[in-house]
Amino acid sequence: MPPYDDKTVKDVVQEIRADNDKMKELVEGQPDLEDLPQEVIAGLLLYNDLIDRNRRCLLAYLFHRLEMIEGLRWEVGIWCPDEKIQKLHEDEKRYLSHYNNCLDTYMKRYVDNAKEPLDLTADAQAPEELNVQIRVIGEGIGEILTQDSGTLKLCKGWVHTAKRTDVELLIRAGKVEHVRSLIGGASGG
Repeated sequence: MPPYDDKTVKDVVQEIRADNDKMKELVEGQPDLEDLPQEVIAGLLLYNDLIDRNRRCLLAYLFHRLEMIEGLRWEVGIWCPDEKIQKLHEDEKRYLSHYNNCLDTYMKRYVDNAKEPLDLTADAQAPEELNVQIRVIGEGIGEILTQDSGTLKLCKGWVHTAKRTDVELLIRAGKVEHVRSLIGGASGG
């Protein structure tokens, strides 16, 4: 995702305001707004088209970024890499936070009295192996609760064997790296 282009967004908004001011100037001093001269009407239509075009382009840019932010959540889960977070505008960071909260709330309450939350972001494709060996490369992850094994303490440099479903989001977020697969409990490639 490219960094948020604050300068261009501000320039486009400034251009929209300037075109709006030009429209006001065109009708300023006109005695009857019902019977405007053709050249004034043509000018108003031109500036209105410019404003509409700029507004549509700006909204398309912002909507595309929101789609990319939502896709990022589905791709890496709740642990978004810092290098990607740095590219977001403060409002986009707030949007990501709200989106995370809404998605997490839904997954926890998708069915009344559910025993476990439904993780819609896990395993977009069926995993080839159930158990994997991982190496922790991120700092400050702490501990995670696994489905079967209890708690797994994740310190930088440590190597663990875990179910792929327990660490999939950490792998996608770049917090741990997949070292090797353990198919059916045996060493794999």
